[in-house]
Amino acid sequence: MANIVPFAFGGELLTGNHNFASGGNSFKIALYTAIGSYTTSSTVYLTASEVSSSGTNYSAGGEALTSQAVVSSTAVATVDFANVVWSTATFSAAYAAIYNTNTSPANKLVVILDFSGTKAATNGDFTIAFPSPTSGSPVGVGAILSLNSN
Repeated sequence: MANIVPFAFGGELLTGNHNFASGGNSFKIALYTAIGSYTTSSTVYLTASEVSSSGTNYSAGGEALTSQAVVSSTAVATVDFANVVWSTATFSAAYAAIYNTNTSPANKLVVILDFSGTKAATNGDFTIAFPSPTSGSPVGVGAILSLNSN
């Protein structure tokens, strides 16, 4: 499976439901052991198959994404977030969901990320490292979220 951008995201973006600019909406990233109930028709954060929060240093709902910034070039606009680290973690995850906690209704889904296999931490760091907002050619197309006008 590849990353999933829900069908509803485009319309929600164009109608102003998602503000990725610094100081805009708040976003979170949740981790999953399986794709669960997520499909291209999904519209909100779901709890099915989410990583267990029992004694693992993972909290239900995931972690807040910080340092968000929109970066624009001539042909590409991107969104960037600071890397996320769960310290002293013991869990496995194969997927992640980024969702907007400020929308109405709350918790609108932005994207489902496929890790291309299960990744694990055993009493160590579990890190989500976001690609540079200037990666790829043209500049920016390698970012986790990008709009390309080419």
